Amino acid sequence: MTAPFLLLAALAGSVAVAAWLRTPEYDRSRIYPREPERWAGMTGKPAPLRHALGTLLFWAVAVFGLGLGSAVTSAGAPGETGLALAVGLAAGAVLALVAARRMLRAGPGAMRMTPRPRKAPVGRVPRVLFVCGSPNQTGQMVQIARALPEVEAWFTPYYSDWTHHTAILKLGLFEPAIHGHKRRGICADELNRRGLRIDLGAERNDYDLWVCPNDAIIPAGLSCTPWVLVQEGIMEQPNWRTWVWRKTRLMPRGIATTAVFGLTKQYEKFCVASEGYRKQFLAEGISPDKLVVTGIPNFDDFARFRDNDFPHHGYVLVCTSDGRETMMKVDRPALLQRSLEIAAGRQLVFKLHPNENVERATREILALAPGALVFADGNAEEMVANCDVLITEHSSLTFCGLALGKEVHTNLPLEQVEALTPVQNRRAGQEIADVIREVLRARGRGLLERTDAQRIAS
Repeated sequence: MTAPFLLLAALAGSVAVAAWLRTPEYDRSRIYPREPERWAGMTGKPAPLRHALGTLLFWAVAVFGLGLGSAVTSAGAPGETGLALAVGLAAGAVLALVAARRMLRAGPGAMRMTPRPRKAPVGRVPRVLFVCGSPNQTGQMVQIARALPEVEAWFTPYYSDWTHHTAILKLGLFEPAIHGHKRRGICADELNRRGLRIDLGAERNDYDLWVCPNDAIIPAGLSCTPWVLVQEGIMEQPNWRTWVWRKTRLMPRGIATTAVFGLTKQYEKFCVASEGYRKQFLAEGISPDKLVVTGIPNFDDFARFRDNDFPHHGYVLVCTSDGRETMMKVDRPALLQRSLEIAAGRQLVFKLHPNENVERATREILALAPGALVFADGNAEEMVANCDVLITEHSSLTFCGLALGKEVHTNLPLEQVEALTPVQNRRAGQEIADVIREVLRARGRGLLERTDAQRIAS
């Protein structure tokens, strides 16, 4: 009798996993604070058991427990079918109740499958989705959207709709990444603070085009929609993971470091920071027709950060990385020792990466440099503007230091970084917006041509 019970467990387990993948994420109320209908019952408050009883997930878990418990008992006591069923019923009940109690902590809708709403089709006005992410990426997307008043702009935190990514996200294994719950919540908070329209994972609309600051993940739902890639900052040095990806394509792009940024080549246009980067991407085999030197928002006018109210001046600034959180090779003790040597008694100021473990990093720094100032928040570019010396690992702030004429120490060759420094044109958002207009025109969105004519006439 073991085989039938195992088959029952396998079928029920498959149904349970499918139902679980369709349950809403616990942070939906944070993403849609003004739209309770999109919370899907995820209130963040514990709900009673009755909310689980009417869900497919609850009963699928119960049947899975029944089949598994009965199979194990039947294997240990052959011929005792009644005993096997009794043990299986008990196991199924316990497993379903434990799962329900755990999941219902997030609200009454935690075990219900979210319906797939019918997406609103594109209309007369071109609709563009801006995929955000880190604070820097989000700020860039907002600036580009502001330069496109003629389109219907929507925003989403960085995401993946691939099934295996959804499972990993629900298990909490993507938390260090920009599409983990913590960082997408920070992104959603900023978008809501600005009063912008959010469409999480493009679940509510169809789009004419989407704009993204990272091509590590190309969502399945947008794979047939034209898109524009925008460089967000400095790229990491290649390592063994990069080599594996280049040679085999077996390594996920998100793990292969940003050294493979842009190499999907599936975009319509790729907006890059400088002529130096354009040459670098040309050497990677990217078509020159796809590459456009636009500069990048946030990094196109470093001089503006000189006017700030950061209270300290004349210090040695160390900008740390999140390498340990993102599986990069990092030697923090060596960085601290090097910083002490360069400072030579001068005031040390540390700016932590937003994704770092703040408690751990602060403890490590103060153990070796008890007089140092450590900041987890604040405008890093303003801190660079007020320092005398800048120390980085592989941070985009290296560009800021060089552009502002600071003494810079970094892991990368300075000549190389200087050649890659973003153009200081003070209009990168407008340049990228023009690229987007060009792509939309090529896709037959005639409204834009009329809008451009109206704008010129005015």
